Amino acid sequence: MATILSDEQLAKRGFTKDSLALEEDANSSLIKKQKIDEEGDDSSSDSDGSDSEWAGYNWLPETEPEWDVDSFDGHEFKINPRVRKMYGSNQQLYDEYYNDRLEAFNSKGFLPDHLNGIYNVYLDEKMNGYNTTRDFMAKLANVCVKKHNETKKKTLELVNVVRATERGAAAWRFYITFMAREYRDGPLVEYQAKVIKFLGQKDPFPVLCRPSPKPGI
Repeated sequence: MATILSDEQLAKRGFTKDSLALEEDANSSLIKKQKIDEEGDDSSSDSDGSDSEWAGYNWLPETEPEWDVDSFDGHEFKINPRVRKMYGSNQQLYDEYYNDRLEAFNSKGFLPDHLNGIYNVYLDEKMNGYNTTRDFMAKLANVCVKKHNETKKKTLELVNVVRATERGAAAWRFYITFMAREYRDGPLVEYQAKVIKFLGQKDPFPVLCRPSPKPGI
């Protein structure tokens, strides 16, 4: 279960912005070093790392994000050949694993991906200062909606939050799926918003706001 901690709660647990930044940078570097060259000889590796280290993600460090730029763009989906060998002749199980990993990768953070630290946000839990976590997610998504309307001269209006995922350490990254109207009394359209909240900073940074991709695209 994903639990969103305030800056004060993190501090009480002994975490600081600097220590969490170092932790996040170390994790990012570890995953980068595990990038696989499928043309190379994987048998020479001494690593017995976890499955997540073989997934082929390249997490790029983010500071103040550039608006309307998705950090997932340009990444290549790869699975280490050793993972395939683990499944032996059981093609069905491997296909299920592969399809699950590909679906998570293609969602660009908007579906849970536990191997890469992306978890569901439980929207109906109580949260300090809000009726539920859903209300907090709506507040964060509206930061992106406001930026979207200002930069693109639109009149998008958030109606309700459908689901959300999060990944965090020194910075919490929220991936929020919501229903919206693009104009007054218009039909409901599914949208996505990504926002980052840095530890120790009050205001979140809007990253993107866009219609949800249609299945198969």
